[in-house]
Formats: sequence, structure tokens, C-alpha cells
Amino acid sequence: MSKSVGGRSADATPNAASLIEGLHDIGYSLETALADIIDNSITANAGKVEILTETAADDPAIGILDDGEGMTEAELISAMRPGSQNPLSARPSFDLGRFGLGMKSASFSQCRRLTVVTRKDGVTSSAAWDLDRVAKTNRWEIELADDPMKQLWAEKIGGSGTPVLWQKLDRVSSGFASDAAKRAEQINRRMASAERHLRLVFHRFMGTSASSLKLLLNGRLLKPIDPFALDHPATIRDPEDLLHLQNGDVTIQSVTLPHHRQMTQTEWDEIGGPEGHLKSQGFYLYRGRRLILHGTGSAFPVSRS
Repeated sequence: MSKSVGGRSADATPNAASLIEGLHDIGYSLETALADIIDNSITANAGKVEILTETAADDPAIGILDDGEGMTEAELISAMRPGSQNPLSARPSFDLGRFGLGMKSASFSQCRRLTVVTRKDGVTSSAAWDLDRVAKTNRWEIELADDPMKQLWAEKIGGSGTPVLWQKLDRVSSGFASDAAKRAEQINRRMASAERHLRLVFHRFMGTSASSLKLLLNGRLLKPIDPFALDHPATIRDPEDLLHLQNGDVTIQSVTLPHHRQMTQTEWDEIGGPEGHLKSQGFYLYRGRRLILHGTGSAFPVSRS
């Protein structure tokens, strides 16, 4: 023990094995975990993000590959550290992260092995967290690969970018460890469910312009889901109200969707989603262009710019 201004002090460094298993139990769904990784890609100025799955292998995997700025090895090591950024520090307005835990906690909630490969300035680096290794060593140590290009999907990196690789998918494919066919079916079913969430959450980033974010699933380009059907000629948009706050402005606008007879059945079903229009109506809250809250069941959608 040592003395401090307020009296004595003692080292309270967290137990690595216990804390990292606690992170494994954080209640992310697959879709919210994927969205957290894509947030990082957008912050890294990615123009394309591709979600990849390998379901036939003995060790199935999910990857999220972007063509963003990438990281040096030193930056990668820092990014792999839990609590890598101080939430009180000044951050750019486009930075969708906040607490320096997003990539780690989101990944640990879905898998027991997280590998990140990244390329910047022509140099490729790779680091991995393995929860089973931490459980044995009880040490806050990551693995650094001597040959990063041996990692799955590393060959898909262009001039710069970052694949985030999830392996040991004990949460995504739980209950079917010994049945490869049912395991693959379960992963594919959950990915199909997550697809709609991502098309909705990032719809304001996606589009047809050259500067729009291209979001792909196993090579298939995903189309955005606009919950307000703003491109439909029968949609009614009320005037915007601007609320000035200390840390920025909030734009509030209500939208009335067209009558279902004015839309095709496909358009109507897509906007309503699997739970229908009663659940999809309500408040829609955005941070920047990123959808944070949607479909509260209340009467008036709200947009924060």
C-alpha cells in the first residue's frame, strides 16, 4: 500500500479473466454489435463496408471489412485496449464512438476470439484478443501476428482498410457446436434478421451518390430503408423546428406516411417491418445521420440533425 492525499491507497487493477468474461456477457444483439463496428468504419472515413460470413468451416466466422483509413500497429494496439479513449475528451462531430469500448465490447458479446487486421501507409498489422487465453493467463495481453496476411479475409484489403474478424462464435451459433448444417442455418438466419436493422440504422449514409456509404453482405449491395418514405410523392412533411442547445442544434420534424393504397405492397411491408406499422411509428432519434432510436410506438417521428 502507498499513501495518498486522502489517506492510504491500494492497487485495484481489475482481474483480467473475470472482467473480460463480464464483457462477454454484455447484452448486445448481433445487429447492434455489427452496427457498433460499422460506426468505427464510418469514423475512419470508409466508403465501403462489407460484412462477410464463413459458415461451412469447422470454425465459422463473421468479418466486417472496411476501406477506411486503417491504423498503424501502435494505433491498433491502442484501439484494442479496453477504454482506449476518454469519453470526456473533445471529439469530432462525425465520430460515432464515445467510450473506447465499442469494438471490444460489441465483439466480445458475440465471440470468444476477436482479430483485427489493418493496413495504413502500405504496412499491414494484426492483433487479437482470445478470451480462452486470457482465462488461462489472467493477463491483459493481445496476440500480435508476425504474418498478418495469413488471417482470414486479409487478402481483401485494398490500399488501406480494416477487417474485424469474429471467431469462436459461441453466442451467434449457440447450441449447434456439433451440427455444422444447423449451425450454418442459425448463423444465416440471424444475419438475415440483422440485415434489416443495418439497412434502417444507416439509411442516411447509404444511397446512390458516389459519396454514399456502400454496405454489402457477402458481396450483395444492401439498399437503405427510409422509414419516412421521403422520396414518395404522397409523403407529407411538416415544417422543421430548430431547437438550439448548448452542445448543438436539434431539428424536429413530423412526417405522415402515404396511405397504404398509394404504395406498393412491397414498399408498405418494408417500411412497416416484421412487427408492422403500429410498432414502427413513433419517435426516431438520430445522432448526426446515425439512427439511435426508432419505432417507439408513439405518434410523432423526431429527427435529430
